[in-house]
Amino acid sequence: MDGGPGGAGPGAPSLQVAAMEAALRGHAEQLDGVRRHALAVSLLSWESPAGSAFRAYLSERCTELSRTIDLLDAAAADLGVYGRLLGEAEFLPGWAGS
Repeated sequence: MDGGPGGAGPGAPSLQVAAMEAALRGHAEQLDGVRRHALAVSLLSWESPAGSAFRAYLSERCTELSRTIDLLDAAAADLGVYGRLLGEAEFLPGWAGS
Protein backbone atom coordinates (compact mmCIF):
# COMPACT_ATOMS: atom_id res chain seq x y z
CA MET A 1 0.00 0.00 0.00
CA ASP A 2 1.26 3.45 -0.82
CA GLY A 3 -0.58 5.52 1.77
CA GLY A 4 -2.97 6.95 -0.80
CA PRO A 5 -6.75 6.90 -0.66
CA GLY A 6 -8.15 3.69 0.68
CA GLY A 7 -5.35 2.85 3.07
CA ALA A 8 -2.38 4.05 5.03
CA GLY A 9 0.80 2.36 3.89
CA PRO A 10 4.12 2.12 5.72
CA GLY A 11 5.20 5.56 4.51
CA ALA A 12 1.91 7.21 5.39
CA PRO A 13 2.28 10.56 7.15
CA SER A 14 0.11 9.38 10.06
CA LEU A 15 2.57 6.55 10.70
CA GLN A 16 5.48 8.97 10.52
CA VAL A 17 3.75 11.17 13.08
CA ALA A 18 3.14 8.10 15.27
CA ALA A 19 6.86 7.32 15.09
CA MET A 20 7.69 10.87 16.21
CA GLU A 21 5.18 10.55 19.06
CA ALA A 22 6.80 7.30 20.18
CA ALA A 23 10.26 8.87 19.99
CA LEU A 24 9.16 11.80 22.18
CA ARG A 25 7.65 9.43 24.72
CA GLY A 26 10.88 7.41 24.72
CA HIS A 27 12.95 10.55 25.35
CA ALA A 28 10.61 11.53 28.18
CA GLU A 29 11.04 8.08 29.76
CA GLN A 30 14.83 8.30 29.48
CA LEU A 31 14.86 11.73 31.10
CA ASP A 32 12.58 10.46 33.85
CA GLY A 33 15.14 7.73 34.56
CA VAL A 34 17.90 10.35 34.81
CA ARG A 35 15.68 12.44 37.10
CA ARG A 36 14.99 9.47 39.38
CA HIS A 37 18.70 8.67 39.64
CA ALA A 38 19.51 12.29 40.45
CA LEU A 39 16.79 12.31 43.12
CA ALA A 40 18.24 9.16 44.65
CA VAL A 41 21.68 10.76 44.82
CA SER A 42 20.24 13.94 46.31
CA LEU A 43 18.69 11.89 49.13
CA LEU A 44 22.10 10.76 50.35
CA SER A 45 23.40 12.38 53.50
CA TRP A 46 25.67 15.27 52.54
CA GLU A 47 27.45 16.76 55.55
CA SER A 48 29.84 19.24 53.93
CA PRO A 49 28.96 22.68 52.56
CA ALA A 50 29.99 21.47 49.10
CA GLY A 51 27.72 18.46 49.50
CA SER A 52 24.82 20.67 50.50
CA ALA A 53 25.43 22.90 47.48
CA PHE A 54 25.53 19.83 45.24
CA ARG A 55 22.27 18.61 46.74
CA ALA A 56 20.63 21.99 46.00
CA TYR A 57 22.04 21.86 42.46
CA LEU A 58 20.57 18.40 41.92
CA SER A 59 17.21 19.54 43.24
CA GLU A 60 17.14 22.41 40.73
CA ARG A 61 18.13 20.10 37.87
CA CYS A 62 15.41 17.62 38.87
CA THR A 63 12.83 20.40 38.78
CA GLU A 64 14.02 21.42 35.32
CA LEU A 65 13.96 17.80 34.16
CA SER A 66 10.40 17.44 35.43
CA ARG A 67 9.36 20.48 33.39
CA THR A 68 11.11 19.12 30.30
CA ILE A 69 9.45 15.72 30.75
CA ASP A 70 6.05 17.42 31.07
CA LEU A 71 6.69 19.37 27.85
CA LEU A 72 7.77 16.23 25.99
CA ASP A 73 4.68 14.37 27.22
CA ALA A 74 2.44 17.26 26.14
CA ALA A 75 4.10 17.41 22.71
CA ALA A 76 3.69 13.64 22.32
CA ALA A 77 0.01 13.88 23.26
CA ASP A 78 -0.51 16.66 20.73
CA LEU A 79 1.26 14.60 18.07
CA GLY A 80 -0.97 11.66 18.97
CA VAL A 81 -4.11 13.72 18.36
CA TYR A 82 -2.68 15.12 15.14
CA GLY A 83 -1.66 11.65 13.97
CA ARG A 84 -5.13 10.23 14.62
CA LEU A 85 -6.77 13.07 12.71
CA LEU A 86 -4.27 12.71 9.89
CA GLY A 87 -4.93 8.98 9.81
CA GLU A 88 -8.63 9.61 9.42
CA ALA A 89 -7.95 12.12 6.64
CA GLU A 90 -5.78 9.59 4.78
CA PHE A 91 -8.85 7.43 4.26
CA LEU A 92 -10.94 10.23 2.78
CA PRO A 93 -11.52 10.13 -0.97
CA GLY A 94 -9.20 12.50 -2.80
CA TRP A 95 -6.80 12.81 0.12
CA ALA A 96 -4.23 15.45 -0.77
CA GLY A 97 -1.29 13.34 0.44
CA SER A 98 -1.56 10.85 -2.43
